Amino acid sequence: MSNARVYIIGAGPGDPELITIKGYKCIRACDVVFHDTSVDPYILEHCRKGTTRIRIEDSISDDPLLLDKMNAQIIAAVRAGQIVGVVQEGDPFIFGLGAEIARAAAKEGIPFEVVPGITSAIAAAAYAGIPLTYRGYSSTLAFATGHTDLNKQYTDVDWQKVATGMQTLVVFMGVSNLAMIVHKMIEHGRDPRTPTAIVSCGTTRAQSTIASTLGEIAELIKNEKLQVKMPAIIVIGDVVGLRDELNWFEPGIER
Repeated sequence: MSNARVYIIGAGPGDPELITIKGYKCIRACDVVFHDTSVDPYILEHCRKGTTRIRIEDSISDDPLLLDKMNAQIIAAVRAGQIVGVVQEGDPFIFGLGAEIARAAAKEGIPFEVVPGITSAIAAAAYAGIPLTYRGYSSTLAFATGHTDLNKQYTDVDWQKVATGMQTLVVFMGVSNLAMIVHKMIEHGRDPRTPTAIVSCGTTRAQSTIASTLGEIAELIKNEKLQVKMPAIIVIGDVVGLRDELNWFEPGIER
């Protein structure tokens, strides 16, 4: 069991070329690989022959015990002398399961390593031409989640502090609660004219961006019946206004 361990690997935001070299090396070393359904198949092709691949189903909201079951499988595999990889979209320690898996391993005395990934907050914004910080626009940045419960309705974010406490705010998993987020931000003092964008399917060929203002974006989507594909992030801040100059990736942009 000398080499047996768990690698908790960030796969990056969507574009398979954005995973780290270390991430690929760890995947190739594994006997068993658990992976998000959203991980690009090209990344999984780097598993060596004979590796067991297990999908992490998107049903954790329907089965709260899914994580416990998966952790039990991981721990059993390592104790049997296998090297296990858990490959998650983005960075596993940012609104992912990585830390919960690591804690379960640590509790059982199982060796683990964390391989960070590029989070979608940074990559999707960059591919949309939105720098999250920029001199004269933003020197503070925060990440928030649009929900913290399994039913995707509740969030424990302190909107009173967040609304004006950070110049740039990126919200993960917030589209279903967009109207609430807009209301809370404006209620607690954020200027409704603040540039705001929703970036869908970041860094992939399906990427698209809806840009407006904080006060108008929810109504824009509703009135225009715009479809927001998942996954998506919401970016709130003056830096969104730089998109007109810096958008380099999406269709229709010529350079």
